[in-house]
Amino acid sequence: MHGKIFGTTSVGERGQVVIPAEAREELDIQPGEKFVVFGNARKGTVILVKSEIMNKFANFFFNKSKRFDKIAKEIFDVTENQTEDDEE
Repeated sequence: MHGKIFGTTSVGERGQVVIPAEAREELDIQPGEKFVVFGNARKGTVILVKSEIMNKFANFFFNKSKRFDKIAKEIFDVTENQTEDDEE
């Protein structure tokens, strides 16, 4: 599913926003669920992303970064060895 408009909402006096029922059902949003809030003041946009999705992304990134570190070290070692060979 790509983006979809679920309706409109407004901000209450305490800064709370009600997510429309159809969106909660379709996106499986449960009471008490946490979100990361992104915003762009210039564009007037707010984006909510489920915290569990951001945690999965962070775990994926950090797991991949270990591989990248290993690959970078291997490349550096090969490059360093090639430079030493060229100097001889």
